[in-house]
Amino acid sequence: MADPSPRAELRKRRQRRRRVASFAVVALLLGAAAGVFLVTRGDDSGTAAPATTTTLPKVANGVSASYTATPLRSATTKGGDVPVYAAPDANSAPAATLSAQTEYTLPRSFLAFDQYQDWLHVYLPTRPNSSTGWIKESDVTVSQPLEYQIKVSLADHKVTLLHNGVVELEAPAAIGTAEDPTPTGTFYYTDPLDLENQPGTGYGVFAIGLSGHSNTLSEFNGGDGQIAIHGTDDEGTIGQDVSHGCVRVSNDVILKLAKLPLGTPVVIS
Repeated sequence: MADPSPRAELRKRRQRRRRVASFAVVALLLGAAAGVFLVTRGDDSGTAAPATTTTLPKVANGVSASYTATPLRSATTKGGDVPVYAAPDANSAPAATLSAQTEYTLPRSFLAFDQYQDWLHVYLPTRPNSSTGWIKESDVTVSQPLEYQIKVSLADHKVTLLHNGVVELEAPAAIGTAEDPTPTGTFYYTDPLDLENQPGTGYGVFAIGLSGHSNTLSEFNGGDGQIAIHGTDDEGTIGQDVSHGCVRVSNDVILKLAKLPLGTPVVIS
């Protein structure tokens, strides 16, 4: 075959350059697509991991519920003791088992702030304060999302009741002394006690036992140092630092707060 003319040879060289450039662009696009896939896929294996796996009791301390993310719900025993686990793992042994009734013979309850499959991540009514653990959903009756929450400001000596995030009530409060301060943290209603027919207790007409405990008293009046929001027989002390760690409000206010259900969250700060 005869040698190609200079013009034909030039056309062939131009065609080879275009093919090489096209291959390079395609390679770059493929590489970019692969990079996007790796970034978006990550380590997803197709199964969801639990939001948190805290241990019980001390490592679980300090987990804070979010009032705008997973709805808070109360979880109350169906009648039996409730095993508590350090992680949502059916093959693990319970880290603790809580009795079906509280010290005041009320149903054992928890404040659920997260869920993984058929496990509930809950606040516990145990020391240290704000401890969390996992319980099986099948062991409890779970409420609808809780509409009310209470906030206690120690600095302002004030109790605030919110309904779906909107302030419904504000009232002055007495708090603990410097020697026995009111503990801070996330707590919830565990033991509502009607005292209207029991005058002279010092707790007014109603007391609402909380899941929290004094950080300085391991025992008080025969109990384990459990804190409460309660009324008072001496409303002149409201607004002062006078209690052993409980939050005191007027009898009118405590009767309003007493209408809220077990599991109602109380954040003290």
